[in-house]
Amino acid sequence: MRATRLTMTKRTRRIDTTLLIAFAQFVIIVLLLSGVSAEYQSNMYMQEWIAQNAWPVGYLLNGYLASTLVGVAIGGGFLLLQRWRSTGDLGKK
Repeated sequence: MRATRLTMTKRTRRIDTTLLIAFAQFVIIVLLLSGVSAEYQSNMYMQEWIAQNAWPVGYLLNGYLASTLVGVAIGGGFLLLQRWRSTGDLGKK
């Protein structure tokens, strides 16, 4: 029984660590996208160049995608925190 509990704890920690790393990467990508989006909105030359050479990218940089992903990152952070707290409570029992 104890060996099974120890294996489950190690597996849960590994999954939690993997989720935390993936979430951190997602947050970094969202921050970079937000920065590029802000630059796109304030730089007229960049807007013109993208409109001529890569027009679909202009839709992604218009600010809606970045703000949506920031909301998803905040929500995901709360879900990860809730999961971390619930697995911490199970480990104490």
